[in-house]
Amino acid sequence: MKLVDTVAIVGFLNPRDRAHGRSVEHLKRVSAEEAVFVPTVALIETDLVMKLRGYGDSERQTSWRALEGQIPASKVIPSSASSIHHAVELQGRGMDYFDSLIASLAREMGSAVITTDRRIGDAVETEW
Repeated sequence: MKLVDTVAIVGFLNPRDRAHGRSVEHLKRVSAEEAVFVPTVALIETDLVMKLRGYGDSERQTSWRALEGQIPASKVIPSSASSIHHAVELQGRGMDYFDSLIASLAREMGSAVITTDRRIGDAVETEW
């Protein structure tokens, strides 16, 4: 199983992102491959990134419309209480809040994370 990190979602949305092409490929995998999923927390972090970058409501709605076609509801994985509990430990070691939630979920599920994030790679298997 593989989990798509926020970096791929944000890269998909921004054609000027240096990882845009590869991000598009990764998002296509969500629908095409049985074992590729998106954590709910990655979707929430993506929306927060858009808000922090000054996207207006209309721009965010357009972005989510584009993502709806790439990420079916059946391919979204929620965090468990246990994964959040273990994320606190990763945060205590200096890992970013959202990265810790994704890494902890990946650990719990025995999944690799599709990301360029080295901090996540320090905790779990990654690929890009």
